[in-house]
Amino acid sequence: MTEMTDPDIQSLIKNKDYQGILDALRHNDAKIRHEAEETFMEVAEFDIVDVLIQSLSSEDNKIRRFVARVLGECNDSRIVDPLLSVLDDEDECVVDYAASSLGGPKDKKAVDPLINTLSHKYWAARSSAASSLGLIADPKAIDPLIISLSDRVDEVRYYSEEALQHFNDKKAIEALEKYYDDQVPVHLKQVAKSFRNFKKSDPITLLTKYLSDENDEVRKYAAIHLIDLKDERATDALITSLSDSFLAVQISASNALGNIGTQEAIEPLINNLHNKNVNIRKWAVRGLGYAREGLPTKDMFDLLNDDDAHVRYVAITALSRTGTIYQKQNIDLLLKNTNNSSEYVKYGVIAGLREIGDKRAIKPLIELLNDENIGVRGSASAALGEFGEVAIEPLAQIFENKDNFKKKRLLRAAAEALGYIESPNIVDLLLKAISVRDAYVRKRIALALGKFKDKEVIRVLKVCLNDENLQVQKAAKKSLNKLR
Repeated sequence: MTEMTDPDIQSLIKNKDYQGILDALRHNDAKIRHEAEETFMEVAEFDIVDVLIQSLSSEDNKIRRFVARVLGECNDSRIVDPLLSVLDDEDECVVDYAASSLGGPKDKKAVDPLINTLSHKYWAARSSAASSLGLIADPKAIDPLIISLSDRVDEVRYYSEEALQHFNDKKAIEALEKYYDDQVPVHLKQVAKSFRNFKKSDPITLLTKYLSDENDEVRKYAAIHLIDLKDERATDALITSLSDSFLAVQISASNALGNIGTQEAIEPLINNLHNKNVNIRKWAVRGLGYAREGLPTKDMFDLLNDDDAHVRYVAITALSRTGTIYQKQNIDLLLKNTNNSSEYVKYGVIAGLREIGDKRAIKPLIELLNDENIGVRGSASAALGEFGEVAIEPLAQIFENKDNFKKKRLLRAAAEALGYIESPNIVDLLLKAISVRDAYVRKRIALALGKFKDKEVIRVLKVCLNDENLQVQKAAKKSLNKLR
């Protein structure tokens, strides 16, 4: 039996090689199969509806699943009958994908079969049927969808609820009202009802009123909904809620104030960034993460070194959410935090340095290649790869220093960084580095060489086919196949 070579999925798409993609769906490598499965949107643009319909009767369930997804992306009335024919397929996933795809054409003939599918044993098929019935919006589906609101599986109830929202029908509206009331605790029902009807009334007065309710959950519920409303009229009430006895109310109030974003709204948050109470510091910086202007940048960066680990995490999250870590003027503040004690802060700092692209970041990123956290090392490697040619010499110095040969994690991370660099000027360094004794390094270098069609590269990769390590052999073989 001929051994199956690794296909280049992007090339198959570019060449509109439908059969090649079908072959990849049966590949023995799970990663390649997954890549092939995710091409369904691109394959829909091949303009081969007749061929796809024929493939829907394949004996291979992987192909039937794939085609059922592809057809859902084809704007063609011919797909309806073939998809209906597989709603009783023995493979549950085929039924799921077919039911989902039938929502696109919105053909009324699919209504009865989809209603039947609401009783399918597979919950995903029931969910897809509910979703498609909502898109078709035939009144005949209202009663079956109401019944599905009581399905034992959360996802089915969710898509049935979403489907019923497509119907401007009294029965559907009443069913949804009852469904919502059943989900909300008794003491929250009045709040929930007032918020659901906010388009018909002014919610601010009602919600700010509930911010002072005696029940903790009611105050929390009101504060949460004020986050998205971004209404300046709620500012005073939300500032008062920063002193609420219930921490969840404090947090939501701070987020709502940050989202409002006026100077009046964020001033109380700024004033509490250095509060002695750790919880207050946390909600203050979290709230500022919702703001966009007037941010106290230096103070927020100072919190990256707070004594409390959670404050540090919330601070880097806020700086990321606001885009502050990606602004070139903050490069010095980022560089001061490359050796932060929190790996989460390091992740954020690396992301910022990668986006800014200042050459001053190369040296600290090189140092992070030896970090004790594998995730930090991986992030630093990817960031160095983004710098391209200017990172080659600093990386070369790692492999030239014999003292580093004992630092396994440094060498491995450096090899990974080399693999991200696309410049042909990296080839000489790769050819030298592949002689390192560490098998992981040789594997990464062998994979990196697969980007460069060069006689010496091909010769070295052929030598690697006889490497003592099986993973290095496989990496070399994969690269050689790409270079053919």
